[in-house]
Amino acid sequence: MTTGPVWARPSPTGRQWRWDLAVGVLLTVGVAVSTVLSRSAGIDPGSLRPGPGEELAWALAVGLPLCFRRRFPLSALMMCAVAFIGLQLRFVGDSSASSVCLTLAVYTAGAWSRDRRRATAVRIVVVVALSATLAYALSTDTWSALNGLTAGRDSGPLPVLPAFALYAVGTNVLFLAGAWTFGNAAWVQTRQRTELAERNREVQAERDENARNAVIAERLRIARELHDVVAHHVSVMGVQAGAARLMLTRDPAAVGGALMSIESAGRDAVEEMHRLLGVLRDERRPAQETPIAGVERLATLVEGVRGALRATCTVDGEPRELPQSLSISLYRIAQEALTNTVRHAGASRVDVTLSYRPTTVELIVVDDGQGAAGHTAAVPSAQDARRTGSGRTGSGRARGGLGHIGMRERVALHDGTLQVGPDERGYAVRAWFRLV
Repeated sequence: MTTGPVWARPSPTGRQWRWDLAVGVLLTVGVAVSTVLSRSAGIDPGSLRPGPGEELAWALAVGLPLCFRRRFPLSALMMCAVAFIGLQLRFVGDSSASSVCLTLAVYTAGAWSRDRRRATAVRIVVVVALSATLAYALSTDTWSALNGLTAGRDSGPLPVLPAFALYAVGTNVLFLAGAWTFGNAAWVQTRQRTELAERNREVQAERDENARNAVIAERLRIARELHDVVAHHVSVMGVQAGAARLMLTRDPAAVGGALMSIESAGRDAVEEMHRLLGVLRDERRPAQETPIAGVERLATLVEGVRGALRATCTVDGEPRELPQSLSISLYRIAQEALTNTVRHAGASRVDVTLSYRPTTVELIVVDDGQGAAGHTAAVPSAQDARRTGSGRTGSGRARGGLGHIGMRERVALHDGTLQVGPDERGYAVRAWFRLV
């Protein structure tokens, strides 16, 4: 079913079809009973009035088409109009019940016809035919005689014949115009309800799609968090384990510190993975159920790599409260930069600086590892990173990979600026954000 200029009202339901059958039968019975009562009441045009059998046939002809009025509205209207005109011309005593049938047929044609132009044309033809019949009736002496319209019976402000003509015309105009107007209004109202229901379905579908996209985005965020957690802690654990192996014979006392660092990194990794996997396992569990690491844990993050190389953490400027998402992004960018340093740089020192300014905040992670000085490179695009794979630019450095893609996405999320590449001290990661 479509909406708009080509909208067509759907066919009646089975329940509506059964109601039409019932209404059509009841109105047919009503016309027949009205005809019998009019004959019994002495409303008799004498020899002009047909016999009871023909009157019953006209009653069936004017009422039974209404049994399928909503399924075939124009056919029902034409059949009903022909029967109505026929019983008028044959001087059948009833007119009130048959007028109800005709009015209902005109209304249904306006409310249910799927072809609006044809509906208008058929109703115009019916109105013209009824008007011609009424004009013919008013112009003949037979109708005046049947209704007792004689010149000697004037008792009001208007003569009898003009008054009867005005009454007949006014009644017909009132009924037909009302049926026409209310039928069109019913069609328009149904169309509006259908379009509203369609828009509601579209809104609901869009809401469901947005919910699914939100779930997917959350899963991607958690996957990125898992990548950062696993890559960082496993890298630190690997470096610490290698250092412990080398110091096992040369400096046994230092092995304990390395093992403690491995234990702490492993514990932190398991804790964060347990939290993130718990969110994946239970969709009803809020993603922020437990605190997520932010800039307040930056010093702890740097402390975790001190067993592998010399590391410092400096906060420049007056610390201020940051939006949670920005705080998390800064922490994860620092974590990824430290992971790259531990895994790829061959560095002996790394410095992490968090600078607060009145309108900006900047994170700088610089190591003294491999990398040609003299220029600063922007992070490659996600497409380039996927083509080139993991590794750091320069001598032994990664050109991108999932870590750099993650950093780029986190910076883009907050409309920040990210620069990654060699500088005069070695290799630097700079993330700059404007604060509102």
